[in-house]
Amino acid sequence: MMYLRPKYFKKKMSNSFKRIKKILLSTILAVLSMSSVFAQNSDFDAFLRAGAEDANKLIGNYLEPMIVGFSYGMSNSWYNTAKTHESFGFDITITGNLTSVPTSKEFFTFNPANYNSTTSTGSTDQIPTIMGPKTENGSELSFEYHDENSGETIRNSFSPVGIGIKEDYGYNVVPSPMVQLSVGVIKNTDIILRYTPEITAGDFKTSVFGLGIKHDIKQWIPGMKRVPIDISILGAFSGMENTFDMSNMELDGENQESVFEIDNWTVQGIVSKRFSILTFYGSFGYSNVSSSIKMKGSFKIEDTSDSSVSYTIMDPIDREYEEKTWRATGGLRLAFGILTLHGDYTWQEYPIASGGIGFSFR
Repeated sequence: MMYLRPKYFKKKMSNSFKRIKKILLSTILAVLSMSSVFAQNSDFDAFLRAGAEDANKLIGNYLEPMIVGFSYGMSNSWYNTAKTHESFGFDITITGNLTSVPTSKEFFTFNPANYNSTTSTGSTDQIPTIMGPKTENGSELSFEYHDENSGETIRNSFSPVGIGIKEDYGYNVVPSPMVQLSVGVIKNTDIILRYTPEITAGDFKTSVFGLGIKHDIKQWIPGMKRVPIDISILGAFSGMENTFDMSNMELDGENQESVFEIDNWTVQGIVSKRFSILTFYGSFGYSNVSSSIKMKGSFKIEDTSDSSVSYTIMDPIDREYEEKTWRATGGLRLAFGILTLHGDYTWQEYPIASGGIGFSFR
């Protein structure tokens, strides 16, 4: 039997987690930077020129698939087996999720009845979202209204485009990472904890908290004790809060920041079967994902048709999203001593492919 010296093992684990932390933080910041990417895009000013109410609706529709996709990813990957730990057994698991954005979410349909001053003047009412193509598709939005603060009539038109992820990489996906600790307690029950204290990196701040309970229900079903499968039920919720200070983005205005929050819960039944080092697992359940994005502060906008005219919009974005869905997952896990590798796929409106690594001590 191989004997691992404590100091050696501790050093290896420490180095691994330092690398993992860098990867996770980089991934989080890459996705959260959507606010900065959008704000630096010329369309940001164009959206704001539509006026406060119309801009909020347009930007909300434009950002929806990326926000919802990221939110779905952060609500995923609570398990990779139905089997629970023995008392005080535990595992640490790191998972990466790739959430697929449906083709139907690459565009949104412009409905003039929902807007005060904006009309569709292009050849199509299908407006690209942020996950849409980066080439123009013939859509155009125009607006005209009287700005009470400046006393001027504002007129403009523009053609929104997406960031073209599918064009560049072939797939429209939103990445999200997750780290969690699962500990066995009494009666074949695992407590699952997701926690990241507030991390500050440059202009970003992020924090995560989640709690789940996985319980072996096979023990309560008469006659099931000898059946060679594991059956459990999971209930979990988690939340994430991210803040991006926009003051260094050279946008005219004051006290500019964006806030992105996620809250979700899920209930799932899980079944798994182990064959030596290989475990197959599957689940069926229900999830609720809520998220919101707010862009706060004052934004001074210069009229493109008359540079002598400028006006200010306060707190231009305040949008909430909620998704409720039935979901089914299938996957497999490999165990090599304390090391585990897993991968699975979740079928729902925004499908998710996941893969990860863990260290499990039964």
